[in-house]
Amino acid sequence: AAKAQALITPKISPRRKMEFSADLGRWISPLERKYLLEVKRAAQRGELMGESVAKLKQVLEARGWARRDIGGIEKTELVLKVLPYLDPTNATVDDEPFPLGSNCMIQFVLRAILLVAALAFGHTVLGASPPANAALLATEALVLIARNLRIRSRKRDKLRKMR
Repeated sequence: AAKAQALITPKISPRRKMEFSADLGRWISPLERKYLLEVKRAAQRGELMGESVAKLKQVLEARGWARRDIGGIEKTELVLKVLPYLDPTNATVDDEPFPLGSNCMIQFVLRAILLVAALAFGHTVLGASPPANAALLATEALVLIARNLRIRSRKRDKLRKMR
């Protein structure tokens, strides 16, 4: 399936000279290709200070930053913003560090409570008895746990491939 995806997806983006990486599964800038796929080590501040501002902005644009948010930023600030993205072992740039799309443990707990309350309410509206409601909640929890374990294993495999 990955080979078919690579054949369908163009190798070079018409916008911004970015290329599609089948290993990472997304568009990457030339600097990301250099440090994440070729050199396979974290970039140093001095190395990034030697790069052009346009290349640094390309990295941020490849990661989803809007052009208006990165316009007018000094080069030293750009280097500080780009540095974590060019570290293949960096866990702070994780897209989904916690389940339910949460960024921290408190947010995860609050979202879990809200999810359980909303599901329980939905089940009672549909006419589920209390034992059936508990069984449905347990089944949905197991499905979410399986999904989260699959996401974690994909992240582990992706980090293993980068090294």
